[in-house]
Amino acid sequence: MHKNAGMENRERVMQFVGTRDWDGLGRMLSSLSNREFKRMECVMRENVLPRLENGLFWEILLHIIIYKRAAFITGVVAVRHLAEDGTLDFEDEHVERLYVHLKETHPESLVKVCNMMMPMLQTKEQVEGMMKAFHVENEVMRLSILLKVDSLLSYHLIFKTLKLIEDKVIARKCCMSLIKRQNDMAFNAVSLIKTYFGLDDLPARFSLTIEPYELSHIDRDFDTFKHVLEGKRPKV
Repeated sequence: MHKNAGMENRERVMQFVGTRDWDGLGRMLSSLSNREFKRMECVMRENVLPRLENGLFWEILLHIIIYKRAAFITGVVAVRHLAEDGTLDFEDEHVERLYVHLKETHPESLVKVCNMMMPMLQTKEQVEGMMKAFHVENEVMRLSILLKVDSLLSYHLIFKTLKLIEDKVIARKCCMSLIKRQNDMAFNAVSLIKTYFGLDDLPARFSLTIEPYELSHIDRDFDTFKHVLEGKRPKV
């Protein structure tokens, strides 16, 4: 997209955002040709949403998703800047309104939204805030979302969730999914889960060994878990 065109489109959007004129924004979007609308999708995702503070971010995201969900739902990935600067707040009223709207119109999109946001989140509190805001209460569904991301944070939360469930069958399924990644961090996570749950039938060999006396220290805090997943002995 031409730089000047992108700036002009952003300014057009921000005029409506500044006055909270969502009907006017809808009329402007409806007036665009298919080609212009495609450009506007990118402008929203790349030039508008990443510049907004938390409250305004969720408010405009709600209204553009109400206007055309299929076009703008990917805008949730722009949550990254809020997650990175620590201002992300899922308790904003417009998050609840977004949840209600999607639940009533396209409930299958709720998990899709969480899957798209999960890689952007930086802390356990942010992940827990997202799960609460979008009512992801089933532990197996939580695991399916966490398993979409290959990060120390996701591995930590996978382990904590498995500890809550205490189900060897589910733990084994998680391990089989992680083994397919074929990377050191995934193998170390599997080794940890294997040892904790006493899983002896996994089709892989692992270089990380966890001593029985170390198990009680692994989940003491995130730093300890990270230490172990990087192949080091936990501090006891």
